[in-house]
Amino acid sequence: MNFTEKIDFRFFKRPFLTMALALFCGILLGFDLSEYHLFFPISISLATLSVICLLLYYFLKVKLFLPFTFITFLLVGFLLISDRVGISETDRFEKEYSADNTLIVELSAIDQNNREWRKMTGIIRDLKDDVSKVSVNVPIVLYIQTEGFLLAKGDIIATVSQVEKIKNAKNPGEFNTEYFWRSKGVKYMTFVGADEFKVLRHIQQGFFADKLDQTSNYLKSALTENLKGDELAIALALILGDKTLLDIEVKNSFTNTGAMHILAVSGLHVGIIMQILMFFLGRFPKLISRKSAVIIVVVIIWIYAILTGLSASVLRAVFMFSVLVLSQLTERNYDAINTLFFTGFALCLWDPFTLFDIGFQLSFMAMFGIFLFYKPIEKWIFFENKWLLKIWQGTAIGFAAQLMTTPLSLYYFHQFPNYFVLTNIGLMASSGIILGAGIFIFAFKWLRPLAKLTGMVLTVSIFLSLGFIRWVEDLPGGVAYGFELSLHMVLLMAIAILLLFKGSTNKKWTLILSCSSMLLIGSSVYNRYMNLRLNEFCVLNLKKPAFIIKEGGDILCFYDADKDDFEKIQFAVESYSKLYPGDIRYFSLDKNWLLNNSTFKIQVENRNDSKLISINDKNYTLILRNTFDSNPLNKATLIAMPWVKIEADHNLISGAFRSLI
Repeated sequence: MNFTEKIDFRFFKRPFLTMALALFCGILLGFDLSEYHLFFPISISLATLSVICLLLYYFLKVKLFLPFTFITFLLVGFLLISDRVGISETDRFEKEYSADNTLIVELSAIDQNNREWRKMTGIIRDLKDDVSKVSVNVPIVLYIQTEGFLLAKGDIIATVSQVEKIKNAKNPGEFNTEYFWRSKGVKYMTFVGADEFKVLRHIQQGFFADKLDQTSNYLKSALTENLKGDELAIALALILGDKTLLDIEVKNSFTNTGAMHILAVSGLHVGIIMQILMFFLGRFPKLISRKSAVIIVVVIIWIYAILTGLSASVLRAVFMFSVLVLSQLTERNYDAINTLFFTGFALCLWDPFTLFDIGFQLSFMAMFGIFLFYKPIEKWIFFENKWLLKIWQGTAIGFAAQLMTTPLSLYYFHQFPNYFVLTNIGLMASSGIILGAGIFIFAFKWLRPLAKLTGMVLTVSIFLSLGFIRWVEDLPGGVAYGFELSLHMVLLMAIAILLLFKGSTNKKWTLILSCSSMLLIGSSVYNRYMNLRLNEFCVLNLKKPAFIIKEGGDILCFYDADKDDFEKIQFAVESYSKLYPGDIRYFSLDKNWLLNNSTFKIQVENRNDSKLISINDKNYTLILRNTFDSNPLNKATLIAMPWVKIEADHNLISGAFRSLI
């Protein structure tokens, strides 16, 4: 029987497929409409439809159980996210808040890094002034300047810092910070100087949290004592999920080769660790039964998940693996797709914001792709050689996962790693060796010679893996930049991939779906081609003057900034280049510039209050100060920096200025 005939989406075989999809749709509906104050009409409409379906099913025996189930869980998802978004609390906060209020904030999460300004999240509990106190319940992200690490989760602080809404700078290709925090239920932020807060209540860690910290520090010390440099940074990220020591260059190398999932603790890591532990415990069948071994492994991977930060992708993996092995223990029927959707259903029921986590989305879709497509892809080629077969099976898993994650990857990262198959083949063995050596070094940290020897094995394995990653990155055409997909295109591409495999038994449907898929792919490729050929002038919305002149494959960036601010400009320009690819060159505005080639003449003149820019006789003036006095005879387009209050054609406070040239 063909594999596609076995994919049965009937409700009673896979109930959580319907329930989870309905819950997901309800969460998305509530999130997208949360700003429009439509809570009551939508809730009443969905509840009414649900009751009508139930009554028709019960009294008239109309087969509406499936619509009833879908509408009911659509309503559940809508109510869950509407409650978490907290529109009424936000409206109340904006009415009550004034700049002279003292904020009483309970800290809910603290980034573990060594930077001067630490990122934390909290909940504003009270607004106080000289005469009154107003209770609120509003999430906020704080950047607190701390001397030493004295704050802890649960601490309550008072601060006089100013609250502002989280907004995007609206530079091309930038990370959508506003959406990122909104998808975590946070709309506000504040910067708190070292002398702008006071700790009102300090929470001492409980016994359990203290033991977890001790365990985490023990595991980290096992690596820090035996590794150093990039090898230590990668080991901490790959084994324990701690990315604080990773530099930008290493992150970019892994991203550009399609190997970033190796650094993000996810289902791959959990699966490998489970296999290693089961193999080890299986060596002692007389001491530990298989059932006991499975229970021990499940407990260990949950502890591992907690130690690595309980990210959404790790939670998904650990929860699903736990359901899988426990269902096997109880000898109950196990359906992989139903279990996957049950996992997503349970996690989003617990926290609806999980659905918006990029790691969760990518890991969920990767597993969905593996469950659907791995078997048919594996059958494409058969090897009699055992090792070649294992390599092909690993490649087939990579293909299956990539099929369903590619639309999301193009949407979020605007790039496609052309050698992802080569990367995954090269890292299949090394990731297992690194995780295995990591477990070994944790177990035998106390035995110094053995720990040192294991540290050497880890160092060599990571060194070779990083060398391989950089070799792949340097291959010609390693990364295709410039993809710009809408959410609608992402959805259409995912549906096309699903239907293409589902309809592969019917020649007519196969032809239609193949043509549709080619049109979608062709549209994306054409859009990328236009981005590559784009000629434009773009002034970035930053704290220092910086503008880009893109001429086909060249990106010329002119900037006026010191070293610290230049790094921010560089980051913004590199983000731009992922969406509109080109070779980047930087020109400091400490002098005037005159650049000529066969197609473009660029002239930049510095003045005290402005920058005069001419591109092929098109004139632009970047206004730096409020003292600028415009000349009515000058027909230049006036562009004002965000802090400039005088009238201009465009003020950067509303986003980057862009003009085709």
